[in-house]
Amino acid sequence: MSIRKKIIISNLLMMLVPLILLLSLGMLWLQTAGQKYWKPIEEMYEDKNGVISAQNLIYAYQEELWDTNWSELESLDDEAADTGELTQTPEMVRLRKDLTDLGYHFTVLLNDETLYSNASESEWMQVEKLIGPIPEQAKSVTVGNKDVSVIKCSFYEDGEECSIIAVSNETRNVLGSQSYLQKYVVPYVWIFGVCAVLIVVLVNACCSRWINSLIIPPMKEIRRGMQKVKSGVLDSEISVLRRDELGEVCEEFNEMQRQLKRSKEEQMKYEAYRKGLISSISHDLRTPLTTIKGYVGGILDGIADTDEKKKKYLLAVQTRTKDLENLVNQISSYNKMENHTFNYQKEQTDLKEFVREYLEDNEAFISEHGLDILLSAEDDIKLVMDRGAFKRILDNLLTNSIRYREKERSRIEIRIQKKEGRIIWSVADDGPGVEENCLEKIFESFCRLDAARSHCSEGSGLGLAIVKRIVIDHQGMIYARDNAGLEICMEFPES
Repeated sequence: MSIRKKIIISNLLMMLVPLILLLSLGMLWLQTAGQKYWKPIEEMYEDKNGVISAQNLIYAYQEELWDTNWSELESLDDEAADTGELTQTPEMVRLRKDLTDLGYHFTVLLNDETLYSNASESEWMQVEKLIGPIPEQAKSVTVGNKDVSVIKCSFYEDGEECSIIAVSNETRNVLGSQSYLQKYVVPYVWIFGVCAVLIVVLVNACCSRWINSLIIPPMKEIRRGMQKVKSGVLDSEISVLRRDELGEVCEEFNEMQRQLKRSKEEQMKYEAYRKGLISSISHDLRTPLTTIKGYVGGILDGIADTDEKKKKYLLAVQTRTKDLENLVNQISSYNKMENHTFNYQKEQTDLKEFVREYLEDNEAFISEHGLDILLSAEDDIKLVMDRGAFKRILDNLLTNSIRYREKERSRIEIRIQKKEGRIIWSVADDGPGVEENCLEKIFESFCRLDAARSHCSEGSGLGLAIVKRIVIDHQGMIYARDNAGLEICMEFPES
């Protein structure tokens, strides 16, 4: 069932259920306790011989009777009256018809002079027999018995008196047997009830149409959007037609669609990255394995026919095996860092003292590889860090400087300073540097800017990627600059 039909049915039920319950309770009340109340009410409003109805009708015509030009009517002679000119006035025609329907004949008097009468002599005789001469009675009279009913109503204006005397014979009274309540109150109650039901139905139809116009269009938009998402289209947002709860749903749907699109793009990027990673790992593993296979084959085939050649071949195999082991360790560490399973042992450390201790511990390595290192650091700069991870940062940066230098000796400058609430740590060398458009790429895994990748000893391509991962895991940021060489800058929030 559609939402529109449900709304219409619910609105109808809201109207019909209370109405049926009220009618049921009303009928139950009438059948039980209501009997002793309803009958007295009917008797109170009982309109025997239509007396109450005729009296109310005469009073209703009071204004119209006074609007009649009685002076002109008085000037009519007997012949004119006999021709019926008086009876054809609009007021008399309507009054005669309405009173006749109730079973009454009547007489109009102006200052006790008869202007009009359609009552018969026999009716006047019955009236006089009942109450005597009418004009001499009180100004207003309502009296009757089982044979005849008499009503006299008098109106006054500008010193003149207009009276209407209505007479009913029970043999002609057709409507008089109904009570006033039955003739006037009950019909109007039914008319009011029917009108109320019609108004409720009309309002229900209008409200249902209005609610449908609020709900259905956004629902159609959402359905259209879902169909597009199902077919794989994620760049077509649905229209937000209203700023209400359904509008919020449409906004959330668009946001969900944008999230799905970003997720899909990230998944595609990850797939491309994964393929590149596998390709790079395969390449870096294949190179040392090929070298090892060649040297072992040389030994087995007797090419190394002297002890000196055998030793040389075995040392080469050992070197390539160490390179292979280093590559595997680098890949393992990088994988743990990327998957956030690497456990850092963080502690608050003075960064200047940490770098100084590292340089002292690695003095032999620095001297052996011809490195001239200058440390420029401010005092009392403390950072919460993993000492082992930061040693790896320095290992990788110094190794890169050695690997890509073009001179016998390298000059490396390490700076540590505070600036605007940030700790800035930079390591700069005097090597060949990196082109501007490649500065961001050097932190990608398995990235080498030189095309030659024939020897694993040239590096795994993971050094700077691991450095970036460590810095990010310490809530820092890293970037590179070409400043007469390559400068790696790391920024951390002050502890």
